[in-house]
Amino acid sequence: MDSASTSTPQHRFLLLLAAVPLIWSAIAAIWPAAPQLVAKVDPLPSLAFDQYLVNRRDVGLAPIIQGEYHFTNTGAEPLTITKLDPSCGCLRPRLEDDKRVYQPGESGYFVVGVTTANEAPGPHTYTVKVDYEDPQPRQATVRFKLILPEKKVTVDPPELAFYQHNGQPSQATVYVTDYRGHEIAVTDATSTSDVIDIEVQTAEVDESGNTRVPVVLHVPGNVPPGRAISTVSILTNDPEFSVIRIPVLVDGPVIKPVSASEATGPPLLRTP
Repeated sequence: MDSASTSTPQHRFLLLLAAVPLIWSAIAAIWPAAPQLVAKVDPLPSLAFDQYLVNRRDVGLAPIIQGEYHFTNTGAEPLTITKLDPSCGCLRPRLEDDKRVYQPGESGYFVVGVTTANEAPGPHTYTVKVDYEDPQPRQATVRFKLILPEKKVTVDPPELAFYQHNGQPSQATVYVTDYRGHEIAVTDATSTSDVIDIEVQTAEVDESGNTRVPVVLHVPGNVPPGRAISTVSILTNDPEFSVIRIPVLVDGPVIKPVSASEATGPPLLRTP
């Protein structure tokens, strides 16, 4: 009896099942491949800094400590720096020649500077957030670290704010103190604001025996509306601390918007 005559339905099913992979392989070989979607990849940020941390470990007794941040536009489009946002107003970051637009491959830098007379001794860490467009809006952050030595000459407070909302004049006193045993003298003081009057008073000795000079700032009750930030420059007879600058905010009254009905006044009454 031959094998064909002994084949059963079960044997034929097993043979067909074994052939399934071969059948699918043949179909896959002749079937056209479906196109695959490629995910869109955003371009990399174009603003690249030479160093993202400037660490001034040993700064000595310099009156102003500076740090420079050099960068390059590594992208294929122009790069525009829209804002430098420091963590402390004492940094005063400024771009090279106030330049803000950089072409592909072009380099630039900005500088920060800390006046030691305005800051306490010891370690400090500051940041600057750099907002830019390449042309996509982006942000990068750099850090500035330094260790300030013991006090030499200080100004206290290092910044002032006047909130002139009630129409009353205000005043505040800034003390320039010499911790070296010298008798520092303030020779003059000026302001970039017309509403701030400055009075340099006679030098005095504090409770620790240090010479200090009171500098009084006067602000009138009536000031222009809105916020204005100015700089007060205190000049001394010390060549190392010849000019000490402090920022001053004057916050004037808020003008309430006038509605159309208030602008035209009450309706006129007609007489018969």
